[in-house]
Amino acid sequence: ERQILRISYDSVHLPSPSFKTSDGELNLTCTHPSVTDEWISWYRQFPRQGLQFIVQGYSKTSPSTEPEGILHISEDRKSSTLSLRHVRLADAAVYYCALRDTVRHTGAAPYN
Repeated sequence: ERQILRISYDSVHLPSPSFKTSDGELNLTCTHPSVTDEWISWYRQFPRQGLQFIVQGYSKTSPSTEPEGILHISEDRKSSTLSLRHVRLADAAVYYCALRDTVRHTGAAPYN
């Protein structure tokens, strides 16, 4: 049976533009002003594929191995930046940040 990750987007904002590039590094910034006790998670989604978990953190920094990078969480936890190193065309995807834990639901549709 198919399992789809459900993510709550209700209190996450991606300002536009939300990225910067320099020397092959990509910085994606997300604001989450209503964060309380939740872990901050980042995912990406390639065309015609499901969500792929990248990294999760609670404070300060957390490394990411695929893609290579690091998650920086602001001291007040109201924003986070996913810094990816050595970005290639193959890394082109839709990137999401999320609060709240993700929950697997068999046969469920993605939560919006």
